[in-house]
This record gives sequence, C-alpha cells and structure tokens, in this order.
Amino acid sequence: MMYLARIDMELSAPRVRAALVDSQKMHRLLTGLYQNSRHDVSLLYRVKPNGRVVSVYQYANSPIKKENISSGMSLVGERCLDEWLDSMQAGQTWRFDLVTMPFKKERRDDSGNSRRRMIRDEEERLEWLFRKAEQNGFSILEVQEFKDEKMNIYHPSDKGGKMVMDSYRYTGSMTIKDASAFRKAVQEGIGPGKAYGLGMLLLKR
Repeated sequence: MMYLARIDMELSAPRVRAALVDSQKMHRLLTGLYQNSRHDVSLLYRVKPNGRVVSVYQYANSPIKKENISSGMSLVGERCLDEWLDSMQAGQTWRFDLVTMPFKKERRDDSGNSRRRMIRDEEERLEWLFRKAEQNGFSILEVQEFKDEKMNIYHPSDKGGKMVMDSYRYTGSMTIKDASAFRKAVQEGIGPGKAYGLGMLLLKR
C-alpha cells in the first residue's frame, strides 16, 4: 500500500526550526511519525515553505501514527494512493516535479572503491536525469532545471561530521513507457539522499 500525507509544521516550534537547518534532524523527526524505520516504511518526503508554516508531503507504505505527532506539527490530510497508482498506464502524460542530486561515481583508489560526486556541469546533469528517466520507465518531454538550497547534514565526528549536499529541482512533462517500472519509481524515489527529502516524484495531470 502507499499513502500520501501532509504535515504542517509551525516555524515557532524549536524542534521545527532545528530540523530546518539540519536535514538529519528533519529525517529523525519525520521517521518518528511511523512505527518502523524510514527504509521499512519506504518514506519519501518533500519540504515546502508555506508562509508561517512548513508543509511536508510524504509517501509511505503505512499510515502515520497520529499519537506520534508532536507539538508544533499537525496532520492536514492523509489518503491511500493505491487506486491512483493502479491507474498509471503506458502512454499517459504527466507533469512532474522532482528535487534530486545528480551524481557520478568516482574511484577512490586502486581498491575499486568509489564515492559519489555531485555533477557540476548542467549538460551532464540533464544527461543523468534523462538516463534515470529511462531506467525508471518514463521519457522526459520537456524539463527546466532550478538550483535548490544546500542541505546541511550533521553527523557525529566519528561518522563523517558535517555534510553539505547540493540539490536541483526539475519540473516538466513526461510520458510513461513502462507502467510497472514507473510505479516503482514513484514508490521508491529517484536518485540519492532519500533520507534527507530528495527523490520524491510529485505528479499531476
């Protein structure tokens, strides 16, 4: 099953303000709304400023545990998306909105280990996006790229310390080529950084 929920967070709440400047804290705050881990509930989310509140849109395979909603947060709405997913078929055209981090893997040393490197060239980023589209069952008809905000992630020093991630927002239109692969992409997200609010594919007709 798959659910869409919207949580509004008040900017006056200290936990919310802290989460907005540290994506690791936002990750913990939102994961705490569920019974299990982010991975187990397939949680994807998008943070959107909305005046004096921040609206967070979430996909997950289980509903939010309402008793876990803390002060400064309110559940605006939640619904099951199974029928919506089932209605997706090859040949349909959708508008999409995606925030992600285009990357390439580079070898660290002769051991064969690799690490992700942000793609700095716009043409390369778009090539990456078009490849991801094909891998996930859709083709892009037209697209615009926007630089998104830098994301600060604070880990303990023995686990890497502070990380800064760049992200880009892509909006445009696409056509479904493989409905099964596309539904999986909607449920599982696209690209890295899903624990930090990246990869959620927002759609409308």
